[in-house]
Amino acid sequence: MNIRRLAPAVALATITAAALSAPTATALPGQCWNSPFGGFCDTQPLSDGSYQNCVTFGTSSFCQQVCHDPVSNRAVPTDMDVSTPC
Repeated sequence: MNIRRLAPAVALATITAAALSAPTATALPGQCWNSPFGGFCDTQPLSDGSYQNCVTFGTSSFCQQVCHDPVSNRAVPTDMDVSTPC
């Protein structure tokens, strides 16, 4: 069997398995989840209720200050919405 033909199928199977085995991401401070492909990490909340949310994909990382929105259970960036819940 030709390895070059098999490589895309193996890559797709690996990515699919990683996506299906990943925990459900909720926007709550103090959580971290990492894999060889990337992950996320949230710091403990500050006194105003905001926390830092960092997302990593490969070698790239993006961090922002966020607040937890209990209605949507999502992290809302503090610089994008002046009416954030915290």
